[in-house]
Amino acid sequence: MAAKKKKATAASASRFPAGTVSLLASKAEDRAPSAENEDLSVNPQQGEETQESWPLHAPVIEYDSCEEKCAGWGSDTDSGSECFLDNDMCFLPTGWGKNDTPSIEDKGRAEIARKAKLKKEKSQVSAVVVAACQEKTPTASDRKVGFPRALVKLAQSCTNTESMESAQEVSCDQNEQVVNESVIEDIKVINSTNYLKNSCVVCSSRSSELVTSNTIITKSTVPEPESSIKLVEKIARQERDVKSAKTQAGSSRAEIEVLKQKHRLEMQKQSDQLNESHRKEMDVMKLDLVEPQAVRQKALTDLRRVKEDNLNIRMDRAELKSKLEAINGDAARFKNNILALEEQSNHALKSAESFSKLVEDLTRKAKETKLRLDAEQANTSATLLQQNSKLLDENRRLKQQQSQSTAISSNRLKQLQQKYDSLASTYCSVVAKRDKLRVDLTRCQRQCQEWKDEAEYYNASRDDHRGELDDVVKELTKMTAKYEKAVYNCNWEQQNYDKLKRTFDIVEPLVKVGADIRLRFLDQAREALFDISRDETGTALRTNGNAAAHKSNVAADVALFKGSFIPEEYKEEAEEVFEKLYRQKSSEYPSWTGTHGREINCYATLQMTKRSDVSDHLHYLWSVLWRSMSKDQTTTQVRWTKTLEWLTDEIVDAERSSRRRR
Repeated sequence: MAAKKKKATAASASRFPAGTVSLLASKAEDRAPSAENEDLSVNPQQGEETQESWPLHAPVIEYDSCEEKCAGWGSDTDSGSECFLDNDMCFLPTGWGKNDTPSIEDKGRAEIARKAKLKKEKSQVSAVVVAACQEKTPTASDRKVGFPRALVKLAQSCTNTESMESAQEVSCDQNEQVVNESVIEDIKVINSTNYLKNSCVVCSSRSSELVTSNTIITKSTVPEPESSIKLVEKIARQERDVKSAKTQAGSSRAEIEVLKQKHRLEMQKQSDQLNESHRKEMDVMKLDLVEPQAVRQKALTDLRRVKEDNLNIRMDRAELKSKLEAINGDAARFKNNILALEEQSNHALKSAESFSKLVEDLTRKAKETKLRLDAEQANTSATLLQQNSKLLDENRRLKQQQSQSTAISSNRLKQLQQKYDSLASTYCSVVAKRDKLRVDLTRCQRQCQEWKDEAEYYNASRDDHRGELDDVVKELTKMTAKYEKAVYNCNWEQQNYDKLKRTFDIVEPLVKVGADIRLRFLDQAREALFDISRDETGTALRTNGNAAAHKSNVAADVALFKGSFIPEEYKEEAEEVFEKLYRQKSSEYPSWTGTHGREINCYATLQMTKRSDVSDHLHYLWSVLWRSMSKDQTTTQVRWTKTLEWLTDEIVDAERSSRRRR
């Protein structure tokens, strides 16, 4: 086991270049802080003492000013040069430079990154050894070589616990004693190298190849020529090491150039990808711009259609009004006709009733006359029959008396004959009167029949007029329902028109403000994306957008209240701000005229602008003009309002310009 350890130690020592060593840096620096400041030169009198305390390994010397020159040498610099791409890639956004299907270059970059990471991890374990540069050539006295003072710096390395615990022995031609030490307090070195001006050697060794051990030669009796030969060999070996280090530095620089070229290609690829992504974003932005333009076009079309509908509604309303007036005239005429027909029907009814009453009276009178005549005729006949029977009786009695007395009977007969003749004439007059009454009865019956026919005609006419009147009432009912429906439709259209008018009055100022602001944004995007200089159109668009965004607009602010666009929790505070800004409530807005509204906008804009020394004279002119306008309410107020607006714009522009300069 000890032989194997000795072989490993010798092999590791042979692999180290001359002038390099790996020690326990932390313990050496803690326990020997003055090792760097000690005088490491050897006098001729102290030759034997120094030969007894020589270490078998070369000193570790580092230039403070040559770190940048050696940055490309060794494993640390290689790992740093190879992993700088990874460090740069960490700052790029995630997902850039990555494809769904990895290419050969991506695999190569991944392999380089993996190797760099492994080297970086190993470099944290390994130690950096820096060679020293001498300032003077060595001097020999009493066949011993002396060197000037050298700066020794111990580098950090990984220690092997087994090698620290166990002691190693090395057999030499002469008796040599090897002692393993964990802590080095005083180190005195006699270096046998030629003077190399501004040269440095950097060697890095892996932790697996390092064997930390400190060997001290206690006794050495080497002849002086052999020591000179060894020194020459050491110098030659160090020169070869310097050449190999330069070769390694050249290869490292070439590797760095290759990596830089890869980095440039990678950055070019990423820039192409960024340009592509920017182009896609521009396409998306163009599409996003097309959509608001379509929405605006649709809104304009809807507004135009609403105006056309409003015009059609007005025309329909006027036509309905004319039809309604005609219907009202027809209804009035029908009412007059109905009243006339009712009067005629009432008159006809009254006439029919009077005719019926007259007919009834005549019939009753005729019946009464007939009965009376019949009774009188019966009475007359009975009287005549009685008188005839009496005359016959008297004639018989006279005939009997005639026989008695002819003279007396003849006179009596003459009297009776006269009386009979009078009675006969009376009878004839009664019969004539009866016939006359019968003729009158016939005539009255005929007239009553005529009156009945007339009554029937009037009743039929009345029924016809009643049917016509019912038709007129039905037609009037239909026309009334149609009129009521037309009035309802007219009222409904009027309500829709009022609702659309209110909505239009609310939306119009907000749409105008939003359109001005978005046009300003599109003009700024055009200037930023396409590098187009601002022309008069762009200046006008930006001016309108700035006025819409930063100046007061009482119509738009009132529309926010009327359209319920303000949150409930902020409504009271917004009302207070509105009243303080415009000096009136939002509900009083319809009473403001156009000129008064413009003056209120100027006043509110000036209230929002912070006053500074730049615009004092403009503020003074504005206040003077405001007071004169408040006193003078004449026709020249429109001209003064334009002047007030111009002063307000000048104040706002001056304040904004002063803020930009600050």
